[in-house]
Amino acid sequence: MNEKVPPSRSVEKDLGAFSPGASIDRKCPICKSDARLWKSVRSYGIAECEKCFHRFLAEPVASNHVESIYGDDYFFGGGAGYSNYLDQSGLLRGRGTEYARRIKRYRNGPGKLLDVGAAAGFLLEGWIDEGWRGVGVEPNRSMCQHARKRGIDVRCGTVEILDLESDGPWDLISMVQVISHLPEPVESIRNLVRYLAPGGLLLVETWDRMSWFARLCGAGWHEYSPPSVLHWFTPKTLELAATTCGLRPVASGKVLRWLQVGHAKSLLEHAGKESALMRMAHWSVAPLPGGWSVPYPGDDLRWALFQKPN
Repeated sequence: MNEKVPPSRSVEKDLGAFSPGASIDRKCPICKSDARLWKSVRSYGIAECEKCFHRFLAEPVASNHVESIYGDDYFFGGGAGYSNYLDQSGLLRGRGTEYARRIKRYRNGPGKLLDVGAAAGFLLEGWIDEGWRGVGVEPNRSMCQHARKRGIDVRCGTVEILDLESDGPWDLISMVQVISHLPEPVESIRNLVRYLAPGGLLLVETWDRMSWFARLCGAGWHEYSPPSVLHWFTPKTLELAATTCGLRPVASGKVLRWLQVGHAKSLLEHAGKESALMRMAHWSVAPLPGGWSVPYPGDDLRWALFQKPN
């Protein structure tokens, strides 16, 4: 089992004594404007852009960040990841089906789908159930193997190194719970746009730091979890990232999500180290059986759909 690469140094040590409001050398990855330090979370500095107010990890990450962070420990080690990702199969397959049905409103029939960050391919299976022809991309080798055992085409690697053009163009590219983990989200979107067919769609699901729930939690919000999470979007900064790459917004909305109790307990225990509110939430679900599923109570998860011009 691969282990997560521990932080090699704290942002305080790299950036000097931590001082909220202090300027940093890094530019905003969305609009390239100047940024300042906002908060320190788990010894990592979180920066905020002075212009678009996007928040991002102040410290640069290694070039192999995605591969190193998303080893087996992320999927089976608990904490900010999963205690056992494979237990999520039914819920994730159902979410894939739900997204496939939602997309029917914006295109005529199923087509070719590329699922980025497909993990074990459970979401992809939901799309396939609805008639889509799908291929997944996933950097974790164990997850790829789990997918292939079930006959799901998930290729091991990242979109930057795999040859995806020969299988394209793609009618839709899905990035569910992916974009906030990418070191350079705009560059990643720009790279994906060239694989889209004219009129093709990009679906993004990510967390909204301007939601009521996120603002209530403050720095103790469960998504402030570096170095796994690198970016904290608002609907406006997500749209800016997509339109910068030539896409146009089509639709967006909140995600109504169910969580397995065991997964919720793991996340809340991890977040509770920084937040009294998260500790209280953990106490509320602690008596429940780990195999149960419960509705996620927050309003902080959103989806957005963008289109490539014809």
